[in-house]
Amino acid sequence: MLAAPFYLTLIITLGAIEPGFSHCTSLMSLLGGVTGVRGLAFNLGVVATGVCVILFSIGLQRSLPSTWTAKVGSVLFLIGGLGLIGAGIFHCNQDCRNILADPTVVGRSHLISSLFAGMGTGLALFFFWAAMRGIGKWRGFVTPTLVAAVLANLPGIVLWFTIFADLRLHAVEGLIQRMGFIVVLIWIFFVAARLERASGRDTQ
Repeated sequence: MLAAPFYLTLIITLGAIEPGFSHCTSLMSLLGGVTGVRGLAFNLGVVATGVCVILFSIGLQRSLPSTWTAKVGSVLFLIGGLGLIGAGIFHCNQDCRNILADPTVVGRSHLISSLFAGMGTGLALFFFWAAMRGIGKWRGFVTPTLVAAVLANLPGIVLWFTIFADLRLHAVEGLIQRMGFIVVLIWIFFVAARLERASGRDTQ
């Protein structure tokens, strides 16, 4: 449950104090290339969010039947969480020049890690949706999970296509990037809250 409020507070706060940074046009990775405490705070925050995603995936899998869809969803969330950790460790340098202008091993590792983070968490929602179908206690989450899966993946497809095809949508690139991941974080928050309530009832 901490992942969404923690990460959103992180990027909003650091974005607000970073000169020239825009949540509409700037990719979030730019915050990791800031020198000093602010860049370190962002990268450590990304790593912490990845750890939260992995722990959430373990908890969710335990509450779902042992089906192949639940297992694939959990593996994809694990990949997504590891991708976030990798993106925080192999971070941008200033203005992300190690990715864009002068690609390096670290920059390419950041790009690949970010791709795994977005694709892993986004695609996992489709498998969790399939795993929740027909289970009474998850009935209220089936349709929202499917909607979240679609909304999480569409921005990612657009973003990565435009990046790799060199058709950058600079005016809205930052907004597109945030849309998909924020949907995943919101979904995690509500599902984690459901798990927390269920755990409370089980201990009573």
